[in-house]
Amino acid sequence: MKLYLVKEDEQVVWVAALAHETMYGYVPNTGMFHDNNALRNDFYLERHFTYQEIGSAEARRLIADGVDAFDETEDDEALSEWRADEKALDPTEVLSMTAGFNP
Repeated sequence: MKLYLVKEDEQVVWVAALAHETMYGYVPNTGMFHDNNALRNDFYLERHFTYQEIGSAEARRLIADGVDAFDETEDDEALSEWRADEKALDPTEVLSMTAGFNP
C-alpha cells in the first residue's frame, strides 16, 4: 500500500491510499478511508490532481490537521454513501500497513 498527498493546484484535497489498484481517500467527516473510484480514475487516467507519495508520519499529520472536511450540505449525498460504507478502512490500520515506508 502506498500513501499520497493529493492536491488541486496548491490546495490539499485528499490523503489517499493505493492498494492493489484500488484508491482510498480519507474523508475527515467520517474519520475513515473510503474506496474512491473517481480518484482512482484520476490517478491512472485523467490527472486533474497532482499526487505526491508520502510516508505514514506525513499522512498522520495531514489527517490530524491538513485536510478540510466536506461541506455537510453541498456534499450530503456523497457523505451519506460514505457513512453507510461497511468496507471503510480505519486510518490506524492503513497507516500501520505503511509505517516502514518513507518516500
